[in-house]
Amino acid sequence: MPFAIVRAMLTEFSHTASVPLRDSQQLNVRVIGASMGQPVLMLPGLGMSASHWLPIIAPFANRYRFYLPDFRGAGLSAKLAFNQPDVYQNHMEDIQDVIAHFHLKDILLVGYSLGATVSMHLQRAGQFDGVKRYLHIDQTPCIRNQTDWTYGLMGDQQEALFRLIKEADTLLAEHPTAKYLGSIPFAQRGVIVQKIQQIKSKLNGDSPIKSWQKTLAVGVLPLSNKIPLTRIDHIRAYLAAYTGEGHDYRDSLKTCTTPITQIIGMGSALYNPKGQMQIADFAKQVKVVRFERSGHVPFMNEPRKFVRVIGDFLANK
Repeated sequence: MPFAIVRAMLTEFSHTASVPLRDSQQLNVRVIGASMGQPVLMLPGLGMSASHWLPIIAPFANRYRFYLPDFRGAGLSAKLAFNQPDVYQNHMEDIQDVIAHFHLKDILLVGYSLGATVSMHLQRAGQFDGVKRYLHIDQTPCIRNQTDWTYGLMGDQQEALFRLIKEADTLLAEHPTAKYLGSIPFAQRGVIVQKIQQIKSKLNGDSPIKSWQKTLAVGVLPLSNKIPLTRIDHIRAYLAAYTGEGHDYRDSLKTCTTPITQIIGMGSALYNPKGQMQIADFAKQVKVVRFERSGHVPFMNEPRKFVRVIGDFLANK
């Protein structure tokens, strides 16, 4: 059955809960599956909607209870503002509130990219007691390069990426009263969107932006088709997060006794597989699954294998 049809079916038979957060906002969480099934909490990547998980979990919805939150700034939670400088801390506290709201225990936790960083943040905070098993998908244990670590975001290209990020943040800071990119005057907006597109292209491993792509970036397509975030405060929060300090989880992973299954896209341009594999050197119980024909998005590059690995993780095979 085509994934689009499966997604439509699961959407129809799921429900979305509004979870009250500690800052009085509400996070949207899609809940689907067997009412008495073991809870599976799946944390998405940057700009990813909870609905993107639906085709992947379809074969298992009759046996497990899936909780699929939309992070602040994405999906049905797109309008939620951050309430502190560190987005990872903010997301972690939101997930703590989700766990408490649904009284989740013996959780099977899945984290992809941003969601994997949030999961490691949760583990470092000593909040893995209720996690029975953890599936870690294509993320490094240390985002920023250091004297003893060269496997951070984009590896040896990190300095060039951070320079683009700082340039984009400087341009955004020139419009302190604008809430959305669409609120910025057209001429200035084009320059900013092009800069963000350059960052996106570098992260995706794309070739340099061509002239026709620059035209699209300025105004032909809706902003939502070009970049995953359009609220300026959200964009600046993430720009700061990826260049900030304090997101090194190597030492805390050494204390982790929770069994970890790790999916690595062996062609990942964002996170060098050699660095990702070192998680097995830090944590005590790690099963590494290589996706030889995948980049940073293994569930798109090798979808059948990904669903099979998800099934093995859920069943503890």
